[in-house]
Amino acid sequence: MSVPNKPITTHHPYSLETLLLPLLRRPRVAQFVKWSVYSALLVNFGVYVFDDSQMYQASLSSDAPLDSILETFADTIDMAAWVGLVILLELETYILSDETLEGWSGTIVQLFRGVCYVLICYAAYGFTAGALENFDITPIPEVTSLCDVAADGRYLQMNIVDFEDITPSNCDSLSPDNEFFQIGENVSLIGKSALPHVQNMGWVDISNAFVWILVALLIELEVALQSADKFGSRTLSWVRSIKTIFYGLLFVNAGIWAATGYPIYAWDAMLWIVGFWAIELNLAEWEEERMQELNAPPT
Repeated sequence: MSVPNKPITTHHPYSLETLLLPLLRRPRVAQFVKWSVYSALLVNFGVYVFDDSQMYQASLSSDAPLDSILETFADTIDMAAWVGLVILLELETYILSDETLEGWSGTIVQLFRGVCYVLICYAAYGFTAGALENFDITPIPEVTSLCDVAADGRYLQMNIVDFEDITPSNCDSLSPDNEFFQIGENVSLIGKSALPHVQNMGWVDISNAFVWILVALLIELEVALQSADKFGSRTLSWVRSIKTIFYGLLFVNAGIWAATGYPIYAWDAMLWIVGFWAIELNLAEWEEERMQELNAPPT
């Protein structure tokens, strides 16, 4: 898709589209950045699969119920669905032509998009259930020192992602607590000092999951409005303004993760924001081309 040489249209000075416009003048740079981000998202997906697998081995027993297993793999399910959604949005907003999308290819895109949204909503349910389960705690009064269970092959939950194997050699140094709990169906232990942190961070997970769903739905609405040539409509302006606010909330969540010792989560959040800005770049380019077509003198 080439970028016309005619003057580009004027956007609101504080809009995301204005931020992305310089890239439209350098299409090769824009494409390099976009596909680099997409590649990084795929690598990031592999990291989450590994992390969830490790958490599953550390926190759940071999006979754990299916719903607990799915909650543990909520990140993997969520990431798979979001990667799929980004691919579908890239197809719709850049790769496939309007004529192609009107045929059976468009039907397939819509079908897979529906599957992605079902998985995304299920993952959001998993984050919510997991966060609420952090308040379903069972005290373990018989354990006042981790050395009491050092020979049982159990794990200690250190924070929201890290679990340490409790062994005779490290049981004295893992935790200063003398009160321990189990969360939900977990067989791992968590100390009294770590529990409030894990509970509070669960709310950040919930916020992040549902804000991203709202951002995706607003992008879908923006695509529909642009398809109908509603470029100057008040509705489109409101959609973009609200979307900008939600992006701001996602930045806040990234800052919380960075400040509380989860740089990989902060990096992931920033990577996904940039990944969706690649879709926003497609929308901005689409708008510029369509506006020039509409404003061209009749032949």
